[in-house]
Amino acid sequence: MMEKAKEITVVVLSRKKTGLAYDLQKNYFAYRSIIPYVIFILVLVVYPVVHNILVSFQTGTTWSLQNYRDVLTDPLFWVISGNTIIWTVSCVLLDLVVGLGLALLLNQDTRGKMIFRTIILVIPWATPDIVAAVTWKWMYNDMYGVLNDILVKMGLIRGYLPWLAVPNLAKIAVIIANLWKGFAISAMFYLAALQTVPKELHEAASIDGANIWQRFIKVTIPAIRPYIMTTVMLTIIWTINYFPLIFVMTNGGPSNATDTLVTHSYRTAFRFLDFSHSTAISNINFIIVLTVSIIYTISLMRKEG
Repeated sequence: MMEKAKEITVVVLSRKKTGLAYDLQKNYFAYRSIIPYVIFILVLVVYPVVHNILVSFQTGTTWSLQNYRDVLTDPLFWVISGNTIIWTVSCVLLDLVVGLGLALLLNQDTRGKMIFRTIILVIPWATPDIVAAVTWKWMYNDMYGVLNDILVKMGLIRGYLPWLAVPNLAKIAVIIANLWKGFAISAMFYLAALQTVPKELHEAASIDGANIWQRFIKVTIPAIRPYIMTTVMLTIIWTINYFPLIFVMTNGGPSNATDTLVTHSYRTAFRFLDFSHSTAISNINFIIVLTVSIIYTISLMRKEG
């Protein structure tokens, strides 16, 4: 009996080895094909992140938390953090309202809807960030900007406003410019979500006597809520990390009024050549983004559970 048990064990093990070898041989091409991608990720993502973390702990020739202490005790850091919150919340809310509103309009069955979708959604989204920033900067020019000219002719203002030279006006200016650049991608997501809502649900609600607003609240919103959450989460991450528009239009000014953690980190590194403090600021920004992602992931897991 013992000999037979040993023979069975040897046969089973040999079959397992044969199966593993066969699996490796069968998927050898697939494993070999992903090697360039793995190398790409390691070189362009993992290495910079690890190096960034290590540099943030360097203080001269020693390792410490001094860079983080200096950043967190700097009054300017908290002013810029407040700017980042205002910038992010305003842009995300406006993208949600404008994007969802336009998606509802573009979801209607009308003639030429593809042309309207192309003009309204594709052009802002496809315009390069630098081109959009330079264009809006010229439009906001306090001497010959087209925006001031239009507002004066409409009688809304008496004289030309220095949009990018006054702190509060500059904040409004960059938020409006970002709304034009960013609402398109949100509207695309919401439009795709709206097309998944069965028309039968709206027809049934209409038969029950629900008006347009009630159908929107009771039918449309519950049906596309997961898409809204995903889009809002992505918009938060993109907005926090968005750099070109602010940098080109105001460079964080005037008086750091439009400065965010991203632009502040960039200027600290490449203007003042203080890479240790810059990496500390960028890591704090990364922790904020990671926290948002974790909260979103946990909320999804709870709903799925």
